[in-house]
Amino acid sequence: MTPVMRCYVRPVRNVIQQFRPRERDAVESLRRYGLFGTVSAVGTAAVALPIAVLAEEGQPLRAALLIVGCLVVSVLHLRWILVAFRDGGLPGPVWSSVACGVIAVVTLLIAPGFAVSSVVCALLAGMAGTELLFSRLRWASWWVILAWSAFVGFLVWLRPPDRADTDAEVLTVAAAAAAVAVFVTFAEFLTLRQWVLAMELETARREADELATTRERLRLAEDLHDILGHALEVVSLKSELASRLSETDPERSRAELTEVQRLARGALHDVRALVQGRQSTELPAELTAARSLLGSAGIECEFDADTSMLDPAASELFGRVLREAVTNLLRHSAATRCEVTLRFAPETVRLTVVNDGAAPMRDSDGTGLRGLARRVTDAGGTFDAGGTGGRFTVDAELPRRLR
Repeated sequence: MTPVMRCYVRPVRNVIQQFRPRERDAVESLRRYGLFGTVSAVGTAAVALPIAVLAEEGQPLRAALLIVGCLVVSVLHLRWILVAFRDGGLPGPVWSSVACGVIAVVTLLIAPGFAVSSVVCALLAGMAGTELLFSRLRWASWWVILAWSAFVGFLVWLRPPDRADTDAEVLTVAAAAAAVAVFVTFAEFLTLRQWVLAMELETARREADELATTRERLRLAEDLHDILGHALEVVSLKSELASRLSETDPERSRAELTEVQRLARGALHDVRALVQGRQSTELPAELTAARSLLGSAGIECEFDADTSMLDPAASELFGRVLREAVTNLLRHSAATRCEVTLRFAPETVRLTVVNDGAAPMRDSDGTGLRGLARRVTDAGGTFDAGGTGGRFTVDAELPRRLR
């Protein structure tokens, strides 16, 4: 490969290097074979036309013009192909397709009538047609290419023959020229389009992998927020209580500190379980923990929740909702009472958590609630959280059987 060709294909190789090894090898092979095939076709045309002209032409000036025209179109088209393979089939410059088309018409007009060189000149028209399809011109389409090929055949038919031939022979050569133009355009377009689709497919697959990674990071961040936010809030509450009791009730203070130690170890265990993919927040366990926690904080609890008929997946999600609601209750309110209800309908089940003493919400307070809203919505349910009249309500509804 020449230094010029290396310059053109290097950017695409940089993109290919980002693919996974197996896909990278496949795309690189497709690029190599596609580039080899199209460059070989252009090289064949660049060699075939001069040979045909020299074999048939008796006028040196016309032969020289045909050869120069063929070489100019071949060089322009070769450059266009290298750019197309470099940029993944992005629209090329309009001037290149226009220049190739004009030179192709000129070579057809000066080529000897009813000669092999006239048909070979149609190769140049086919190259111009390929560039036209990939140009930025909105009106460029296959109908335009067919019209262009018919025009090529018309130019061949229009040229007066250099020797006496029948009308049928002239029409045959004209039709052959038009067919050659269409075939070259179609062959090059198909090769380049295959390359473009392969690049788009691999790029889309890579973006899907990145999106999946981002979503997993977001899920992990939300889980860490749920686990550590709840645990740290409880540790803070218990530590404050132990500090207040240290002089008046040392035994109770030591018990609270022991509980703080247990909670810290439990949070560490939950984080490890989360990393290993086996962390669970089922509603029955969260109800028990919430009752104990709120009771120790002096908050009256009223729980009306029978979880025996609850779907396991719904229990997991409702457990997250309850944990976040209790965390927000302790962090952002001066609650004295908390009510938790679980209601079953024929098709849905609803969990409602209500507390008094609610403070106005700030924008920064809704991180966990926004994550819960997305989780519940993704599961096919509805989620709502808001305060009014000094009461804050968290309401989540899910299908009886999650999909």
